Amino acid sequence: MNEAKSPRRAVICMLKTEVHDHVLFRLRMDELRRLVRVLRLEVTGEFVQTDVRPHARYLIGSGKTQELKSYVKSNKIEVVVFYNILKSNQKLNLMMSLDCEVIDRYEVILEIFDLMSSDTVSQLQIEAARLDKLYPFFKLRASLKYYTERPFFHSLGEYAYHGQVRALTGHISKIKKKIEVLKSEKRDQIRKRKELGSPTICIAGYYNAGKTSLFNALTGESKKVSDQPFTTLTSKYQRIYLNNDQTLLFIDTIGFVIDLDPRLIKSFELNLEDMRSADIVLLLLSVDDTFPLLSLKLRSGIKLLEDMGVNKNSIIVVFNKTDLLQQGETQEKVEKLCIEEKGLAWVTVSAKKKVNLERLLEAIQEKVREIRVEPLPAVVEGS
Repeated sequence: MNEAKSPRRAVICMLKTEVHDHVLFRLRMDELRRLVRVLRLEVTGEFVQTDVRPHARYLIGSGKTQELKSYVKSNKIEVVVFYNILKSNQKLNLMMSLDCEVIDRYEVILEIFDLMSSDTVSQLQIEAARLDKLYPFFKLRASLKYYTERPFFHSLGEYAYHGQVRALTGHISKIKKKIEVLKSEKRDQIRKRKELGSPTICIAGYYNAGKTSLFNALTGESKKVSDQPFTTLTSKYQRIYLNNDQTLLFIDTIGFVIDLDPRLIKSFELNLEDMRSADIVLLLLSVDDTFPLLSLKLRSGIKLLEDMGVNKNSIIVVFNKTDLLQQGETQEKVEKLCIEEKGLAWVTVSAKKKVNLERLLEAIQEKVREIRVEPLPAVVEGS
């Protein structure tokens, strides 16, 4: 009988450039800790350096790098994880100095995506995102090997280097062509859905906020719910019928994470099409989060949606998990967020207990009436 493989030992790191930030960096490091645990990495410690700007060679200073190197060696660390997004040369320099695997938050999220993916479309988009991020690193590593190992100019090493780069470029091109075909098909599907006239409601928001739970509660579906991040990578669709004979099409799509890199979400272009084309986007937040975390997620979520091309006027903020708070706590948090002053529509619900879902549906219908232009009267031929 095979024993379960023991978790790899890891240390998490951050360069904090906001000198006066004494709260948000801690929320971000806690988030990184949660994410790496999904990959079965055992976090044994953390390093945070405060500096006004990144260092070109290692991101962190050379002194802090030496300190980290000592820790890695004495604690038998196998993986060093940075919250910051590393440049290719920084990643390579750190790997060579620390003599272990070095990854950043972008790569952590990709690995979780890969772990959770179960269909070809998701895997294709994940591969595109991975190559988009790591292509410069692969080129740099291959180039370094060529320059340090070639015996003379125009040796076989040079041909091997250029051959590797061409092969990688060709592989990226093939994947992008496949995604373009799928994107064209997705746009055709969206166009046909719009021709049916049913408003589309996209449920967006942070992982573990209860997106799929809300989708199930509203539609009567029983899609898999998990407390693991990014269990939804491929959009799910379900139509519901209201009492006034109106239909709404709900879409459950990929979740967010704090400081989500725009390149990463752009790689999931098929999911992006669902968000951009939706009449309404529900930004789902866990109201039981601490106030600083809730405030950060609200600001980041709105900005991320706007960066994707979603009109702010089509967003409804939904505070979920009210059942986890005492009476009055939810209202107090929402008022403290000054959400109405930000010009945002909002609703509080408990997807798990199915509380206030009727009010959410009313808010959706109100928003649809608000943003949809009334159709012009039909022109009668000969009039």
